[in-house]
Amino acid sequence: MTGIWRAGIAAAILASVVACAPVPTPSATATSSPSGPTPPGASPTPLATTVADGADGITFDRPATWVRWLPNQHQPITDGPLIYLSTDPLLPACAVPPGSSPNPPDAKGRACDWPVTTLKPGGVLVTWWNNRLLSPIPSPAAAITINGGTSGLEVDQPGACAAIGADETITVAIPIGQPTVVTNISVFACLRGPDLTTAEAQLRQMLISTAVQR
Repeated sequence: MTGIWRAGIAAAILASVVACAPVPTPSATATSSPSGPTPPGASPTPLATTVADGADGITFDRPATWVRWLPNQHQPITDGPLIYLSTDPLLPACAVPPGSSPNPPDAKGRACDWPVTTLKPGGVLVTWWNNRLLSPIPSPAAAITINGGTSGLEVDQPGACAAIGADETITVAIPIGQPTVVTNISVFACLRGPDLTTAEAQLRQMLISTAVQR
């Protein structure tokens, strides 16, 4: 599985750049965000209750049902996960809740492969991924503003996330450099139906709220 997964995530990240029960964080603050323009006289309909969260110099507003987990450690000379967000409990051999000590890297200095065997229907797994090397971000066809820079979402159905039963794979490079926008962080999201539209909207909402200080 290692070769298949790492080849899949590497290809997804390259395309973006180049073209065990969950425990919420104690300091999290819940808010609600509107899903779009509201007709005159109507009350805004929240897309989801969100929670201010973050780790490793990355902050964001995540849906309350996307619980943050700490991935296993990986050696600095290798790429690997920084943050997991998941609607499903993750494998205890691959991730621990906030406040716990992360598991050490494996014998090759790497973190786990997939931290979940199969996503449940409606499930989401979001991985914040350290690519190690800085790369420029080309102008995307469908732009999204993240952390003061411009990037774009690469969507594949089912993509590499088919390995855990997901129906859609979304990859986005996170701009971190100003004034020259570069990146060594990507978000790799696995979404399982039936409601992919809502999951995509929640992912976009979280990305727009992202701030990076690394």
